[in-house]
Amino acid sequence: MEAFRKAPETSTNYAVEEDGWRGIVPTILFAIVGVTLLAVLSYRPSDAMQGVGMVFPFTMTEQEILEQVGEAGGRVARFGGFGRMAVVVRDDGGVPEAEDFGALFAMSPLITSACFDAGSAKNAF
Repeated sequence: MEAFRKAPETSTNYAVEEDGWRGIVPTILFAIVGVTLLAVLSYRPSDAMQGVGMVFPFTMTEQEILEQVGEAGGRVARFGGFGRMAVVVRDDGGVPEAEDFGALFAMSPLITSACFDAGSAKNAF
């Protein structure tokens, strides 16, 4: 009962200053970098892949892509969406490089199979 004998002491409540949006900026940057790294590391072609998805210049037609890939020693396994994406396989069994076939860049064929025209017969699914 000694606790009730003393008069309660009041303490001063200080106002808490909030940082506002300052803490959200590093969080957003961390999320963007994480998602970018995940996409780059997940969708890059690996050595175990025989076919590699490639994006060709938008000025090329499907026929020109077929001819260019054939001349470079490869073949088109299938076209992805919009006719500018193709899964390319080398005839010698090696991993295709984008520079060898005149493509803009190479990626995992998972992306080219996900990008398709809804009403087209070229769908990978």
